[in-house]
Amino acid sequence: MIRVHGYLGTLTEAMNRDVADSALVVGGRRHLDALGVPEDKRQVLGLIGPAIERIQSLPTDSKVTVVASGDPMFFGVVRRMRQAGLRPEVITAPSSLQAAFAAIALPWDDAQLVSSHTGGIESAIRVAKVHPKVGVLTAPHKGLPELVAGLAGLGRYYVVAERIGEENQRIRILDEDAARAVVDAEDLTSPYVVLVLAHHPDDPAEIGVSPELVGDVNTPGPQDPTPGSDTNPDGSDRTPIIGQIINTDAAIAHAEAIDKALGVTTRKYPGPATAGLVEAWGQCDLIVSHLALGATTRIIAPLLASKKTDPGVVVVDEAGRFAIPLVGGHVGGANGLARQISEALGGTAVVSTATDSLGVPALDQLGWSYEGDVAGVTGAIIAGRPVAVVREHRWPLPPLPRNVSEDAASPVAQIIVTDRTAQSAPAGTDGLPTVVLHPRSLVVGMGCNSGTDVEALRALFDKTLADAGLAVGSVSALLSHEVKAGELGLIKLAHQLGVEYRTYPADVLAAQDAPNPSQVVAREVGTGSVSEASVLAAKAELIVPKHKTSEATCAVGRIPARGHLAVVGLGPGSRDLLAPRAMKAIQDATFVAGYAPYVRQIRDLVRPGVEILATKMGTEEERTEAAIEAARAGNNVAFVCGGDPAIYAMASPTLEMGTDGIDVEIVPGITAELAISAILGAPLGHDHATISLSDLHTDWDLILKRVHAAAEGDLVTTFYNPRSRTRTHQLPDALAIMAEHRPPTTPVAMISHAERRQQEVIMSTLAEFKPEWVGMTAMVVVGSSTTKYVTSGDGRQMMVTPRDYHWMDGAISAHSQKNYSHRDLPKADDASYFGQRKARKDSADEAGNDGRTQEG
Repeated sequence: MIRVHGYLGTLTEAMNRDVADSALVVGGRRHLDALGVPEDKRQVLGLIGPAIERIQSLPTDSKVTVVASGDPMFFGVVRRMRQAGLRPEVITAPSSLQAAFAAIALPWDDAQLVSSHTGGIESAIRVAKVHPKVGVLTAPHKGLPELVAGLAGLGRYYVVAERIGEENQRIRILDEDAARAVVDAEDLTSPYVVLVLAHHPDDPAEIGVSPELVGDVNTPGPQDPTPGSDTNPDGSDRTPIIGQIINTDAAIAHAEAIDKALGVTTRKYPGPATAGLVEAWGQCDLIVSHLALGATTRIIAPLLASKKTDPGVVVVDEAGRFAIPLVGGHVGGANGLARQISEALGGTAVVSTATDSLGVPALDQLGWSYEGDVAGVTGAIIAGRPVAVVREHRWPLPPLPRNVSEDAASPVAQIIVTDRTAQSAPAGTDGLPTVVLHPRSLVVGMGCNSGTDVEALRALFDKTLADAGLAVGSVSALLSHEVKAGELGLIKLAHQLGVEYRTYPADVLAAQDAPNPSQVVAREVGTGSVSEASVLAAKAELIVPKHKTSEATCAVGRIPARGHLAVVGLGPGSRDLLAPRAMKAIQDATFVAGYAPYVRQIRDLVRPGVEILATKMGTEEERTEAAIEAARAGNNVAFVCGGDPAIYAMASPTLEMGTDGIDVEIVPGITAELAISAILGAPLGHDHATISLSDLHTDWDLILKRVHAAAEGDLVTTFYNPRSRTRTHQLPDALAIMAEHRPPTTPVAMISHAERRQQEVIMSTLAEFKPEWVGMTAMVVVGSSTTKYVTSGDGRQMMVTPRDYHWMDGAISAHSQKNYSHRDLPKADDASYFGQRKARKDSADEAGNDGRTQEG
């Protein structure tokens, strides 16, 4: 029997009796100490998982007592226990939030309640911005300090209830200033909960109304957004929270289809639409409303604050035919979500933002910081009027319409691309509507004393950039010495800036030719420079030398402006097998090159105004050279090829030709070998070889040597380019070599036009296979000695090479092996396994924890 007791300051007789009779008692350390539970019977409740495992390990008739704070069914342990298959009895107690509301005699049936343990403190902040009455279960580093910072300027009241239910409980009602003073004085005692109120508890407005359902509250008008907030409140790249408003059977079915298509479990808000939408507005980054467009508009109208902070909202009609972004199309991500939903439901995304409708990139959606008259410049672009581009360096731009160029005649607007502030930017044409775009071209190196706080670091950072006239929005990374990998101030600064924090080992920094080294620093950390050297280690040009305070140093570098060449694999040809990364590379390109059939395959993805080079077979050198030169001219280039670019495609010749001075990205695709393997079943289930039989660029003697090796090694072998009108002997020769080492019944398959409309599959054997079945669009797979044909439930023949997992005991191959456990094998120690990497990390940890000055 398992009995769960809620606990709020009082140890009951029933609790003491159950504890005395139990084989195991689970609870917080202070609960277990108060109950006098001996060590051998106690399980300290931190994470619930270990406690559940220990309970499940006991005999089924064992008695277990669980002591949980407050109401154990309210953000408590009971849900997790039920999910694990346990069925406890529950003796509840008031929730600490319920007790906190009772302490100030404030009804809480219309309050929104948030646990920072589960939803995070960001959810509490979002809810508190729109709800007049919010209760927050706090956690370490997710409590009053974070709430006060996140709700600054909104005039909220904070009821702080410490040690609620105990004899020495303390209840304080604080306005914003008083709450900040408590935070500054660190005058908080755990555990505590916080009530966030729009009015003082004695104000009649805070009493509220009796709701139809919990959560159906009257909300205040829109509030000013928190400075610097965005779609993800914490500034991270976490997965956005998506909520769906559902109140019909059709909406529920559509919501399930959307979850399946997105590969996530969205939050569902059933019941009255007003309550659900208001609640979702405070908790989600994106909202799918299965209500009428007008109804959704009326409900969210009072909540709108700013396109930079409002969640994106997509409305889906009752039939699921249309997905309509209502607000937050660009910044909120609603346009992209609408397109995903339309694909999931087989409907249409009704995207009405002008830039999306015309295929024009939105200037505020390039991933770059920006300032200026976005609406004015975008309006000129959409109208087809000339817009000038001024680039201080040749940073690659997204595809722009033909009316936007660096040589635009008589422009009516302008775009200035620079990593300098607007005040220090290159001069354009006075009086024109202007947008200044800040590419992510700067890196900042910093060194500091151990324990330097983030405020001091930020002050030096801001001053260094301001003195140089450089834009904070152009900073892409914060750099330092690896002994600073755990330096909290630098970590916090990188988080504030929303940039990568990267460190380098001492030997790398010492190898840089930094202009202002320090012998003191060299003795302390093994390199005479940290800030300047880390900039140089990042392959950046040092443009601002070391600036220094008594606590830290700072230097700035510019990453050389380089064009970007993406060699893009298109997969076997089916659009649903084209990777999202490949699609984005094509859509971002200003120059697209490739073999003409491949370019036609993705022509619909290319934006207007993009230069296209589509050439015939045999012109590989010409188009490769053209793609590289276009990148050197400062373009975003997509060089497309079939399958995977690194397998018999254009990645290798591109890199061989020389790509100095440009950034190169290889975007993988599904190579034909993997596509045909999936069509056949699992012929590549064990070791295999891939060989091209084309001797146009490779000597036939070398190809024969490789075929012999694959045959002798009993490898499943896939033959690319097996046969053409001018190459007819190669495939029969290769099959003859295979026949010398494999039985005549060995499975052999031919697949032509894999994953295309004309797809053809022939399954045969080594003895019966006919080379004349094979053409230019085909591939041939020759099985190993263990490859078999099997039949699926629908009678379809499939090809499989057994993996021979020990636990299968030869289920397919009839080949049994002695089983063993990895636990039986000797293990390498850390020194031999990690080698110098482990030694260097230990050295860095030691240097970082000794409290010495770490400047540079």
